[in-house]
Amino acid sequence: MIHTSLKIALRGFIRNKFFTAINLFSLVAGLFVVFIAISYLEYEYSYDKYHKNSENIYRLGRTTRSQDYSIVGFERWNESTADEQLNTIKGLKNIPGVKTAAQFITSENLEYIEMNEKRIQEKGFLTTNTPSEFVNLFSWKTLEGNLDDFGQNLNKVILTATTARKLVGDNSDDFSKIIDQNLNIMGDNYSVSAIIEDVPSNSHFDFSIAINKPRIDYWGSRIYLGLAENVNYLDISEKINAAVGTFNPTLVNDPYYKKHFLQPIEDIHLKSNILYELKTPGNYSFITLITGFALFILLITLFNYANFTLATKSKQGKSIGIKKAMGAKNSSVAFQFMLEGVVLALISLPLLAILMHLVVPYFNDLMGVEISENFLNNPEILVMMVALAVILGLLASIAPAILFSNKKTLSLFKENLKDNRFEHFSIRKYLVISQFAILIIIISVSYFVNGQMNYIQDKDLGFNREGILYTYSSGEKLDAFQEKLRQIPEIEYVGNGSNLGIETYNQGTYQLQGVDVIFDDANQLYLDYEAVKAYGIETTLNVEAPLERTTIINRTAAEKFAKAKNVSPEELIGTVVITEPEYISEDGQVGFPFTIGGIFEDINLFSLKEEVTPYFITLSPAVRMNGRSIISFDPKQRAEVVSKINQVYESLNEPFPLEVNFLSDNLAGLYKQEQQALELIFHLNILAILLSAIGIVGITIFLVLARRREIGIRKVLGASDGHIIKTTVKEYIFFSVIALLIGWPIAYYGSNKWLDGFAYRIEIRQYVFLIVGLLVFVGTSVLVGIVALNAAQKNPVKSLRTE
Repeated sequence: MIHTSLKIALRGFIRNKFFTAINLFSLVAGLFVVFIAISYLEYEYSYDKYHKNSENIYRLGRTTRSQDYSIVGFERWNESTADEQLNTIKGLKNIPGVKTAAQFITSENLEYIEMNEKRIQEKGFLTTNTPSEFVNLFSWKTLEGNLDDFGQNLNKVILTATTARKLVGDNSDDFSKIIDQNLNIMGDNYSVSAIIEDVPSNSHFDFSIAINKPRIDYWGSRIYLGLAENVNYLDISEKINAAVGTFNPTLVNDPYYKKHFLQPIEDIHLKSNILYELKTPGNYSFITLITGFALFILLITLFNYANFTLATKSKQGKSIGIKKAMGAKNSSVAFQFMLEGVVLALISLPLLAILMHLVVPYFNDLMGVEISENFLNNPEILVMMVALAVILGLLASIAPAILFSNKKTLSLFKENLKDNRFEHFSIRKYLVISQFAILIIIISVSYFVNGQMNYIQDKDLGFNREGILYTYSSGEKLDAFQEKLRQIPEIEYVGNGSNLGIETYNQGTYQLQGVDVIFDDANQLYLDYEAVKAYGIETTLNVEAPLERTTIINRTAAEKFAKAKNVSPEELIGTVVITEPEYISEDGQVGFPFTIGGIFEDINLFSLKEEVTPYFITLSPAVRMNGRSIISFDPKQRAEVVSKINQVYESLNEPFPLEVNFLSDNLAGLYKQEQQALELIFHLNILAILLSAIGIVGITIFLVLARRREIGIRKVLGASDGHIIKTTVKEYIFFSVIALLIGWPIAYYGSNKWLDGFAYRIEIRQYVFLIVGLLVFVGTSVLVGIVALNAAQKNPVKSLRTE
């Protein structure tokens, strides 16, 4: 029976080549989009699960003031000794249920690495003083060497394969010759213990080189715990908070400290967004957006298949009727339809393999993921794709199977009766309306996503976003470096201080003197007067005549203070603000007071997802910030400026390479996910429109062919081409209106949901949905009109001769 059904299916495909080709294209597109969506979701949820026992690994965080930190500060911050830095680790290990604890810190500073006479530049350094715990807690695939050597001996390093290849040269994978070799990093000597595979991209932290040192040169570390099985991590969190005094006594009396907490490592990527994350966390809205678009495209695919199958099978009613008259059951007729859908979906798999090979690498580059491009060589993915093809084939053929299997046998023989003509099937109207609604939703959401990204690009941030770059040099040579930079004609200003366009960082507490209310939402910045001019920040000060050290507040803070004191913002100048009022010094001074010296207009220090809060800028000619120089220049001469800066830097003989960052690039990095979403949505939008257009054109061709005698008669009776086009197009007006009523609220909800992620966003104007609905109708009318015009211009005599 199956053999006969397969032969019937294949003959049907050959008999209707045009519609088979369209269905095949739709199924390939649908399968591809479904595969991409599932693979992307699987990738996003796979973060950090490659570690052995990942379900028992947790990150320790700390709540200070009202903010959560992913870095846990040492007892004496930067001044902590090597032994003091291990106190927390030792204390954590003594808590029942904690099997091990490791700590490390990472740095993205660009450094020189020297081996023998070879020198390369590298970034991505991880420093740990718990090396044994680090290699045992996390799972790294060793290519050469021994991880135990790293864990048991000081001044050892682990190199990733990419870094090792730079040292070996010629892209060689023979790493044996660099094991136990001496490396010089930042002036210190180390020995290579092991080479590991590059850190998987689905890791919430990354590194190129791991360094074993007795002391971490930082104010805190990232701490990870390995817990015993079947232990509730919330209970361990309570035990940690109860034991704080045993491993960090100063925290007990710290007015800013609130608690410690644990986060499952598998949840960090999608469920954590605390201060100083190592990578930008995943975004559920982003996942929902991609999933929604994939689902809509899948529905278009299913609608196309159902439409074309209904169309072609409506002209094969007699053959189906003969089967039923000879005793075929409804289930047998339905089985034939389902089989044809599954077979065609399976036939599409080789075409899908070619498409994946061409497109998946581009998708991986765009989204920063690692999805396999060849499912034929991967048994697990192959099984998944076959299963998806079967499911998609079954879903696509359900509607035709139910419709034709349940029709009465007699009606199937009455091919010309109204109830058996496809153009009168109500299900076709539902499918077309649904397809139009999906198009309206997709195009509308895409419009607002694109509009928000344009808004981000055009919004005045309160400072110059172009023509600003940052360089880094040693503190000892900073003044000499900057003096030479000022001699470059293309450079306008060279300043010092904080960088802008950054991720959020810790906020401080403050209060107005004489006011009891304490706030905890201020960010502190430090700039000299040259930096203010470089950024183009508007202030009430005369920055052309540099003053002594003073602190200015932003307009938001000024309005907040003015409301609290019932005065105008300008009257606040001279008022004292106390930062960190919880702190009382040994001589009894409360907090760290400053006098408001002026006001500056609001700037968007962070991304537009964050509201502007009170910002304080301390201005001083003596500001120095980790060797950072803030340089403003003519954007049109970017390449020449960078070249001259490099020449100046080389003359200094600095021990580390020059690192140049552009403010515009930093700002773009804040919206990397949104830009990725925009580009992906653009391609999905094109695909959805293409599939819909193919579906509309295909079904219109079929309907016109079904009405060719009617068209011939109308032509003979004197009907014009325009009249025939009008009669063909007019029912799509009704379809478009109903689709707009359905798609409008869904599109509004989806657009509003995505825009809610921004504190500063565009408005959703309702007329946009009407315009999109009109465009969908106009586009459809053009396509349908072209097909109808082609039919109307044919010789009516030939049309009347056909049956």
